[in-house]
Amino acid sequence: MRSIRPIPRSALPDVMTVRVPLADGTFEEPQIIANVRFERTQKVSEDDHRSADAGQGTVFVDAVNSIGAFDVPAGSRVAVSGHSMMVAESHACCDLFGRVHHWELKVR
Repeated sequence: MRSIRPIPRSALPDVMTVRVPLADGTFEEPQIIANVRFERTQKVSEDDHRSADAGQGTVFVDAVNSIGAFDVPAGSRVAVSGHSMMVAESHACCDLFGRVHHWELKVR
C-alpha cells in the first residue's frame, strides 16, 4: 500500500513567518515556512460595531513540499498573506502508516 501523495506545490502559494513562544513569555526569532496555503474564514462578529471578523482561517503546511516545515505549536505567532495571527490549534494529519502528511493550523 502506498502513502498519500503530498499536497501539490501549485496548491501552496503562500509564505508564513512563525515565532514560537518561549517559557518567559517572549518569542523565538522568526522562522520561515515557504509553500503553505492560507484559507481565510469569515464569521459574523458578536461585536455590534463590527459586521464580520476576517482575521481567522486555516494554514495548511505539507510535510514534504512546504520548505522549512515543522510542527508549529499552539500559541505561536504567524504572519501570512499580510495578516498577523496566533495559532489557536495545531493538528497533525497522518497517513495510514502514522507518518505526518500535513499540519492544519487554526489561526485567529
